[in-house]
Amino acid sequence: MSRTIVLQTKSLSKKFSDFYSVSDLSISVKEREIYGFLGPNGAGKSTTMKMILGLLRPSTGKVQLFNQELSGNKQEILKDIGSLIEEPSYYANLTGLENLQIMQRLLGLPEKNVRESLRIVRLTEHQNKLVKNYSLGMKQRLGIALAIVKFPKLLILDEPTNGLDPAGIQEIRELIKSFPKEYGMTVLISSHLLSEVEQMATTVGIINHGTLLFQGALAELEEASRIEVQTNQDARAIRLLEQHGFSLFDNQSNKIQLIDDHKEKVANAVELLVENKVRIYQVTPVRKSLEQVFLEMTSGNQGGL
Repeated sequence: MSRTIVLQTKSLSKKFSDFYSVSDLSISVKEREIYGFLGPNGAGKSTTMKMILGLLRPSTGKVQLFNQELSGNKQEILKDIGSLIEEPSYYANLTGLENLQIMQRLLGLPEKNVRESLRIVRLTEHQNKLVKNYSLGMKQRLGIALAIVKFPKLLILDEPTNGLDPAGIQEIRELIKSFPKEYGMTVLISSHLLSEVEQMATTVGIINHGTLLFQGALAELEEASRIEVQTNQDARAIRLLEQHGFSLFDNQSNKIQLIDDHKEKVANAVELLVENKVRIYQVTPVRKSLEQVFLEMTSGNQGGL
């Protein structure tokens, strides 16, 4: 059964002076998924999130949330969205509890929301401590508590693990992973770290220079791009394959690597070699790591905000 689309951008663009920070961006985020918005620093992630939240006006294109256009329905839509953009906003000379109580009164929320959000981010024991005395990780957790205190349908988090140590990153990661299943939230999370996103996200969008390069499941990026064939006569096998029009990956190791991994092409290549008395020892896919794919996609000069 297909899930409802919670967020959709359609040909979204933002121009600053003479350059586009975001260009013709169309993404789609489904209900109760964790969507990893991935790209180098300066790729246009924060600009996109600010347009989704109505903090920046798009130059062209549309933002649709909960099947409504953001323009014209902003006040109603934002009631169902929680966000943490760039750095948490809080009153350092107040306690964590007092910060949440201010948000509670502003939004007219029940008191139980404050208690529950503190429990979720594991700050109950530190709720009466002044925020200026919080560690960096505790401040990040407070920022998330402020974002979820109204228990939104959509949670938008911009680089929520920035500056944290490995233990803090893992703690925030596990927290975010719990939101869809336990609280029914959809999460859009940005990061420049593939290793972080691949441990959380169910779907990813890769952006660079403000342009979407890929959208889909991470597994799709791992698909084999080449097939390696090991034989007892590699040099002869290479000549045979090239003579019959097969595309081979050109390297200096004389390995036989078919560039096209289509099943029929592989079967035809194997059949050709067997018919010509070439013994085949092994046929294996050659996969790039996700890190390699990401770096290749996003290499080059960076632009955007």
